[in-house]
Amino acid sequence: MIKVVIYTYFWCLCTMCLLPRAQAQDSGVLDFEQYIQDVLAHHPLSAKARLNAQKAEATVRAARGNFDPVASADFSQKHYDEEIYYRKLASGVRIPTVAGFDLVAGYEKNSGYNLNPENYIAGDDGLWNAGIELNVLQGLLMDEGRTALKQAKAYAAIAEQEQVLQTNDLYFSAAEAYFYWANSHQSLSIVKESVELAGNYFENTKTAYINGEKTAMDTLEAFTVWQDRQNLLQSAQSSYVSTVRNLENFLWDQDGNAYLQGRAPEQLESLREEVTVPPYAIDSLEQHPMLQKSRLDITALEAERRMKQEKLLPKLKLKYMPLLTPDGEGLPGYNENDYKWGFSFSFPLLLRGERGNLQLSKIKVREKLLDLENKTLGLQNKVLNSQAQIGLLANQVANQQQNVEGYERLLWAESEKFNYGESSVFLLNKRQEKYLEGQLKLVDLITKWQLEKLKFGYFSNTLEVPGEVQ
Repeated sequence: MIKVVIYTYFWCLCTMCLLPRAQAQDSGVLDFEQYIQDVLAHHPLSAKARLNAQKAEATVRAARGNFDPVASADFSQKHYDEEIYYRKLASGVRIPTVAGFDLVAGYEKNSGYNLNPENYIAGDDGLWNAGIELNVLQGLLMDEGRTALKQAKAYAAIAEQEQVLQTNDLYFSAAEAYFYWANSHQSLSIVKESVELAGNYFENTKTAYINGEKTAMDTLEAFTVWQDRQNLLQSAQSSYVSTVRNLENFLWDQDGNAYLQGRAPEQLESLREEVTVPPYAIDSLEQHPMLQKSRLDITALEAERRMKQEKLLPKLKLKYMPLLTPDGEGLPGYNENDYKWGFSFSFPLLLRGERGNLQLSKIKVREKLLDLENKTLGLQNKVLNSQAQIGLLANQVANQQQNVEGYERLLWAESEKFNYGESSVFLLNKRQEKYLEGQLKLVDLITKWQLEKLKFGYFSNTLEVPGEVQ
């Protein structure tokens, strides 16, 4: 009685321990659309792609810093032999503008027994000044600050296109991994069924041999076929494990990397089966993010080339600042006769550095233009090739489905003949082998068909990527 109780307790304990695992191994189907949404929502590469928006914002902000107002102050004093030789204070603010000139303003207050006469300021209230500095030739239409801002805006737009490209790359890789996993899962199921069928034939043949109805050679042949199916099963299992590990590279949730936990894929026949591929207008390729990115690269290089072109002009800067003397109340007073003005001029006589840099900029632009032409033509050909391949593969899938149905009927008929003793193990195995090969070939063709539709969406920029995670 005690042994029965112990055995019953042990059996219940083992059942409780194994039940969650069994349930985990039968946790349903991993829906393709939900899988893609999880990948784009939680995968690290998706998060990395979304960082492009922050990079773009930081790039433009840094470029706008070239037009930030700059405050400055300079104070110096010399005290020697118990005398103040001089005390000088100069402060100011400079405001660069996108129009190509700088607004400047400042305040000076100097004193001392040995002050340089140039720095002498009448009165005790100091001297205010305000004015403008303008580049008349070089820098009038384009300068370093405006070039940097224009390039930053181009780079910000490039970052947006890179985000789309990186998201599309992740979508493509994740979907490709799912299709290969579905392929190996269906192939494994087909091979398992074939192994079971070959095993049944072997057992039946062995029984018939014992009863004197079959020869030893028939038994050996059935056994050899069963072994071949087992070898094929191990190969299918190896492929399945590989595709599962590859798929789990893309399985992420809020807690990090996730695992399949026994879930099965959707059937390849139903995956995106409703998606049709209409005739595609080649002109719409102009909006492809890869081509958009190349055009923006050219825009940034054109801004640099324009700046290098500007360097061929002489440097001529004009400065004009009215001097504002405080009145009796301490407020700046304007007198048209009180001002400072001047100009600075420089010009390299040979311009070898400037001309060389300009030539290099033109070459860079030309290289990008040629690269854009090559990418455009390459995308056009890939889209047209995918359109043709999708149609051909659809026909192949339809034909192969009919072939599999035919092989299945032939196998059934051969089995009936075998049961009545009108066939041989050899012919039965051949029918089974053809049926198995036809099934596996059909799975491969459907996989190629689905992957080709995926390629078409990738090359034509028509992937149905969820907008909220882009």
